[in-house]
Amino acid sequence: MAEEKYVHSYKVMYEKDAKDGIIYLDSKLDREYAKVFFVYAKENGTAPFEDQDGKKYELLYEKGVYMLTRKGF
Repeated sequence: MAEEKYVHSYKVMYEKDAKDGIIYLDSKLDREYAKVFFVYAKENGTAPFEDQDGKKYELLYEKGVYMLTRKGF
């Protein structure tokens, strides 16, 4: 079941396996650095990124909704 959280004023839907990615965007990155991923996803549909531990994520934007998924377990 998807959960939702506001990350630097952006509402993001995510599954439990992507929770570390939410923490990374919300707490580990400065607001301006995190904003880059949201803007890129909105303009291109997706913004792939990697956290400090090498875990891969994809921030998707479709029809006004951001969705974070984990890639490559």
